Amino acid sequence: MRVRIALAGVAALALAACAPRPAAPPKPDENTIRTALAAQLAKLPTIAAAKDTAALLSLFTQDATWILPDASTFTGRANIDLGAKAFLGSYESLTMAPPVIDKLVVVSDSEAVTFAHGNYTMTVKGKKPESFVNPFADLWKKGADGAWRIAYEVNANGPAAPAAPPSH
Repeated sequence: MRVRIALAGVAALALAACAPRPAAPPKPDENTIRTALAAQLAKLPTIAAAKDTAALLSLFTQDATWILPDASTFTGRANIDLGAKAFLGSYESLTMAPPVIDKLVVVSDSEAVTFAHGNYTMTVKGKKPESFVNPFADLWKKGADGAWRIAYEVNANGPAAPAAPPSH
């Protein structure tokens, strides 16, 4: 009896070893994701020039966080709406080249991180036009509708100023 049980166990193990294994999920297509994210970022010059708050909001998830260069932080679309209206209303004009993705990190087929920059010239009411390089990082999530949206964005206007030397 023990021999039969042992032989049956060996046979079961042999069959299990020969059984087809499930295929690994396909690796996300980085080029397709890069193209989709670049298309989303390419909307920014038109949005900024038109001061289109609704279009800007459509780039964010419902619970997104948006951090501006001055460290103003807005979480959730209602708060981002308020921040966007204030920001878009703070200048007379803004011209911007389409942002460039400097680095893409694909986490999965529905999540990615971009490090990008945009060059723009802004005319603030009553001042001369100023040009900036805006490096920014975005955490992107692909929604059930297939659209990529920003879940978290951090902006800067160029590199951070060097820290002041400590006072003694």
